[in-house]
Amino acid sequence: MAFRAPIRIASGGSPSGNTLGIIYGINSASMAVLGSLISLVGLNVLNNDTVALSFALFLSALISLPVVLYTGSLINLLTRKYVFTIGVFIAIFSNLLFMIDTSITFVLANACRMAGAGLMMMCISLYTMDFIPRKQLASAESRKFVFAGISWLIFPFVGTWMWVNVDQHAPFFLSVGLVFCLITIFWWLRISEAQNIKPPKSGNLHFIKNVRAYFGNPHMRVAYLIAVARSSSWVVFFTYGPIYLLDAGVSTQWIGLFMGAIMAVLIFSSRLATIAQYIGIRKTILFSFLMAGISMITLGLLPEPTIWGLLLLLLASLGFDMLDIIGNLPFMRMVTPKVRVEMTSVFSTWREMSFVITPGLSALILMFTDISGLFIILGSVLVFAGFLSRAMPIRVD
Repeated sequence: MAFRAPIRIASGGSPSGNTLGIIYGINSASMAVLGSLISLVGLNVLNNDTVALSFALFLSALISLPVVLYTGSLINLLTRKYVFTIGVFIAIFSNLLFMIDTSITFVLANACRMAGAGLMMMCISLYTMDFIPRKQLASAESRKFVFAGISWLIFPFVGTWMWVNVDQHAPFFLSVGLVFCLITIFWWLRISEAQNIKPPKSGNLHFIKNVRAYFGNPHMRVAYLIAVARSSSWVVFFTYGPIYLLDAGVSTQWIGLFMGAIMAVLIFSSRLATIAQYIGIRKTILFSFLMAGISMITLGLLPEPTIWGLLLLLLASLGFDMLDIIGNLPFMRMVTPKVRVEMTSVFSTWREMSFVITPGLSALILMFTDISGLFIILGSVLVFAGFLSRAMPIRVD
């Protein structure tokens, strides 16, 4: 009986949806370990001051923003695989900084965490658009979120449980191990650069010029709005959700379990993507914004943290999850291969922009109100964004 050598998942250097899903899932696992911990670590370092926590996250985002703004130039100079590798090592360095319990290292660690994640996410998005046919983008995106859902179901609980019961440095060592696993698999796959994508001219990578071109297109503006709004929702969810759970009486070591359970719906992303395509991408985005926004407004109106608040938080996260699954499709289906790197370098700033705007505004809001007021304002913004999303063209469906 003849045996054949094992075949790499990325046969011939061209990654499939499963390849990208595995890469995305391992990257999500490394981030999920810290998902519920960032605000808890920050409160521990900053003497339980939520306003100081918001300002610390705001400063971190400002520091990381230039790295992502010029990712397009970096890719043109080094290619995607080396930029992805740089992102991995920045993520490792961020975990090492988190182990030094000072306010300065907390800010710098978060800045490195955001910069590393931004570089890796942009490369994964480019690989997806380079190698996955347009008609298969929805299924490929949903497959990525299946792997992400598994990661977010397990690792937030593992991170908080280790932080409480093993050692406060243990979650960061685990995250480093997962990142090493990610880069090992990434280089073993030997993913090639797409042959059908020509490197952009250096003049086309001027970021200010690309920003003008991007936001000169009204449809691209809407795609950016959707991305920033959903990312801002997750920033609030993972920064202030654990604080809400603490106020509701949930033990610190179980907060990750609650957060992971809420994120577990991503496991069913393929089913949800099928439903979205049946209903229509545009209508699904509108309904998701409305569901999330109304749930957050109702949550903020509750007199005190209760079990009903946890259920509303779950309902809101269902809207966030759906926006995560299909929220990038408007951009992916509208951008042309000719300007893909240039426009992606602008579009990819949605993550850093939400990291800058959300903590900064949250700090100002929390000076005048509490977390409930913050939830009401976020819900109102989501409802408004939902109605604005109706301006998307029919080709997005």
